[in-house]
Amino acid sequence: MLSHCPGSLWFKQPVPEPVKCPSCGKEVEIFTNEQTMKCYHCGGIVTREKRPSCFDWCKYADQCIAELVAQRRGAGDSSARCPEEE
Repeated sequence: MLSHCPGSLWFKQPVPEPVKCPSCGKEVEIFTNEQTMKCYHCGGIVTREKRPSCFDWCKYADQCIAELVAQRRGAGDSSARCPEEE
């Protein structure tokens, strides 16, 4: 049994990913919990390819998303266990 939902890791502990700006061609870092950002070289819009996660298919996705939102507001348990594993 896992101690947390593995599909939420990219949202709970985001990491920077290198993405090439389509406008200027320079590499920028966009965090895994962000979909778009403004290029800090030219001001163009950089979009990261969307990764599938458990939020796309899990029947408990709404509950997990609500827990993540509550945690970001400073409320709730920080362990974020996946309801399907209980």
